[in-house]
Amino acid sequence: MPNYSYKCKTCNVVFSVLHGMMEQQESCIECCSKDIHKVPQTFQKQVQHFNQDKKVGDEVKKAIEENKAILKEEKKKRVELPE
Repeated sequence: MPNYSYKCKTCNVVFSVLHGMMEQQESCIECCSKDIHKVPQTFQKQVQHFNQDKKVGDEVKKAIEENKAILKEEKKKRVELPE
């Protein structure tokens, strides 16, 4: 679930709330005032830098192999339910 920030116009407190995209915080968590507004959030993108000596395809192959190993381990843990 996304984390949203709100600011109370009554007590000037800025607080964060975890809720779904279609939900809305109704009141301030400090003073219970209904006079709040959502604070616009900036989008943050994580940039991953690759070594110049490696090819992008090598990184993709490595990620695929790591994910295959994880899936293999998860399949071993999976419990079959009786029908």
